[in-house]
Amino acid sequence: MTGLERRMARLLANKGKLFLAAFDHPQIYGAMAGLENTPALVERLKETRLDGFILNPGMTAHVSPAAMADKLLVLRNSVGGTLIGKDSYSNCHEALVSAAKAVELGADAVLTMFVLGSSDDKNSQLELSRIVEESHEYGLPVIAEVLAADYTRNNDTDFITDGARMASEIGADMIKAFYCDGFEKVVANCPVPIILAGGPKGADIVEVARGIVEKGAVGFAFGRNLFQDPDPKSLIKKLDEVLR
Repeated sequence: MTGLERRMARLLANKGKLFLAAFDHPQIYGAMAGLENTPALVERLKETRLDGFILNPGMTAHVSPAAMADKLLVLRNSVGGTLIGKDSYSNCHEALVSAAKAVELGADAVLTMFVLGSSDDKNSQLELSRIVEESHEYGLPVIAEVLAADYTRNNDTDFITDGARMASEIGADMIKAFYCDGFEKVVANCPVPIILAGGPKGADIVEVARGIVEKGAVGFAFGRNLFQDPDPKSLIKKLDEVLR
């Protein structure tokens, strides 16, 4: 068994499913309601049924090792600018840390944003390919988050289907994708596992999750739905019951 195979098996060790809390948003948005104190929130949720957390590289230094002892660390390893000034938000997200640094920080996998639908698609593909090659040299799985340059297309079935397939063809080991009505089409056309990034605004996330699991998703990577919920522990329990 290779290091890559071992880490992939660990990602899906809990009944073949993966449930992550995505706490990487401040890299783009800055301070956010619900993530005022990320280390304290990780500590609060360490006894829940979450499999792990998605964190930015700098935040790993502030989270207690004990809080992560039994949890996966998926390291957000790409950067594309901020939303403080929209003109600076790039359509090609480049690596923020090397694979060697990700291993040093204890990552079980890395998460890379894969933006499509702009004049930068070729550069976006080349950067994903470079990240995959380097990460695999260190035995690190790569989760590609498929994003549209035109954000209104992030729930478009055809866009997500095409983006997921392209990411897998380039070498991504897993896909993180937003909700769409035809999620079964996304799954049917993608040879690697897919986890759900989030549901439509105002929807019951538990019911959304139930439908997506029935359509073939292997897990969730939820952010605002968890860290802005008044009772995240209860919500995590409900979502885990749906997933597993």
